[in-house]
Amino acid sequence: MIAGSLYMRYTYEAVFERGSNDGWYCVSFPDLPFIFTQGKGRYHAVSEAADALEFGLVNLEMDGKPIPKATYGHTAQDGFVVAISVEPRRRSEVIESITTTEAAELLGVSQSRVRQLILSGQLKAKKSGRDNMVSLASVDELLAKPRPVGRPRKTESTVLATPQSA
Repeated sequence: MIAGSLYMRYTYEAVFERGSNDGWYCVSFPDLPFIFTQGKGRYHAVSEAADALEFGLVNLEMDGKPIPKATYGHTAQDGFVVAISVEPRRRSEVIESITTTEAAELLGVSQSRVRQLILSGQLKAKKSGRDNMVSLASVDELLAKPRPVGRPRKTESTVLATPQSA
């Protein structure tokens, strides 16, 4: 996570191009070419653009990529340009769940370790086809807990469970 990067307001220009004659607009962000959306009518298209911008910024944070600077002065061929401003929420409020592979990358562990954490109840997950969709909030919760250094201490129950040599 980029320290404090998303807890501020971001403003980018969005280019709204008129689609076919049915009132739809295609929306793109020249500074963020991976973000695009659409909406029927101006109001719906602007609303969708704000949602797409927030989601895109949160994805940049999750991927550990820098947030690019905004540039201004863009034009539209058959439409209009609007500055869209968002203050992204925490990633767990925007993205509800992630795959076990993504959880493993965020936690810095293997996928089998993520499955163990799910089985032990330390991570919340729901089955989706063959994979588990892990709650991003539970991943963030686990990341917030400091991990003890070294091997776990032997407790009385583990000492009793060890086979005794004769």
